Amino acid sequence: MSEDSDQITIVFKSNRESIPGTLNLCLNHIQQNVSRSLLDEDLMAKIKWVIIELLTNAVKHSGERESVLRIGLTAYGVVLQKEDYGKPLALVGHHKKKIMWPLQEMVRPVDFPIYHNGMDSLCVRTDERGRAIFFIEELAELEMPALLSDTSEHFGLLIMTKASDEFAYEYEQDTGINRFISTFYFTQPLT
Repeated sequence: MSEDSDQITIVFKSNRESIPGTLNLCLNHIQQNVSRSLLDEDLMAKIKWVIIELLTNAVKHSGERESVLRIGLTAYGVVLQKEDYGKPLALVGHHKKKIMWPLQEMVRPVDFPIYHNGMDSLCVRTDERGRAIFFIEELAELEMPALLSDTSEHFGLLIMTKASDEFAYEYEQDTGINRFISTFYFTQPLT
């Protein structure tokens, strides 16, 4: 772990047994460095959900022994970043539309739904650099998915997108780094 005034970097040994200790380390750092008036129970619960999902995804999907978790504290909020050198993200949407990183030039930009839970649709939009920006669209009608056959790995992305004010994925082709970025804004700036 390394620390400076506004960021902490934690090397996470990608195993399930390390999740609780790493989670507590992250939450303690945030609580010690941000005014309690800015950290209500709702915000802390959302941050906790995202950290758990990021760490769980590191164990389940990266294929790497280690991941790096960075927690940045700004005047406006908390930024969580998980980085690894594992397999790049692949998304399969409705109608079996699929995108994988690194994106080919001919598939940029992309904008389509990738998962829904009956009330909300998780969508992805890529920008000109190939960054994936996740967002939620409410479904017009209640549409129950076939949960036994449609509970995909994208459910974790839905959780992180709903909990975050902003949630994105970047793949650096030159270095092979995968980066998930979750941002939470304070209701008032840190003073």
